[in-house]
Amino acid sequence: MLNQLRDSLHEAIEGTQGTYGISIHHFESGESFDHNAEEPFFSASVIKVPIMAALFDAVHKGTASYDEKMTVRYEDQVLGSGLLHSLTPGLQLSLYDLAVLMIIDSDNTATNMLADRLGKEHVNACMREWGLEKSGLYNNLMIIPAKIENFNQITAGEMTHLLKGIAEGKIVSWNACREMVKIMKQQRYLDGIARNLPEQDGLLGAIPAWEIASKTGWTSTVTHDMGLLYVPGHTFAVSLLGRGMESRPQALELYGRIGRLLFDSAAKQGRIVC
Repeated sequence: MLNQLRDSLHEAIEGTQGTYGISIHHFESGESFDHNAEEPFFSASVIKVPIMAALFDAVHKGTASYDEKMTVRYEDQVLGSGLLHSLTPGLQLSLYDLAVLMIIDSDNTATNMLADRLGKEHVNACMREWGLEKSGLYNNLMIIPAKIENFNQITAGEMTHLLKGIAEGKIVSWNACREMVKIMKQQRYLDGIARNLPEQDGLLGAIPAWEIASKTGWTSTVTHDMGLLYVPGHTFAVSLLGRGMESRPQALELYGRIGRLLFDSAAKQGRIVC
């Protein structure tokens, strides 16, 4: 599968300005494609996936509860993506609801509240336990600390490793992984990997031509997308990280091209008519 796409993938990458870290795994064939997969990148909002997984770990170990409530304080509210920064302080939300907002709407306020509740040490310890050695959470989002010891960072290879673990039910527990995939499938920014995939216009109740459980992340300097791409009979773990591109749309177009290459190859092998 991926071995047949290597030339096309390299051509797509080399034809786009910027530095990219790319790691793709096809579960059914066991084949992988890597390009700068161990290169560290500023994480942007992709770090929210490990934070979500760390919450499930804390609940599994009995140090937190999904139903535990946190109150949104004025000092918690930060700008950027999400809605909580625009709401009246005093709102109470469960840890589970904060995780949902963090993933599907990329809410930065919810992210920082969870990071503070769990502790960055716990999040990083979880990542080390899961084999993520270069990735780390060191600062809250949209806040400039007085002293920056390190930047939140990830690698494409480690994010794909995490996705593989989630897809195989090996992060925390099978039930936790099932719930994480469910949340990530509701993520509403689909302008990267999924941007060029066909419209879902089949009959009601029919098996969809594709699904994706994903998380995006971007700042003025980086554009990322990662996720589990499901085509009937095929599943891909895909991590696409980019910096130094001419514009964010340029990176998203590359990610959409890669997503379509994967879909078309899987659809052809699966004899899906689109």
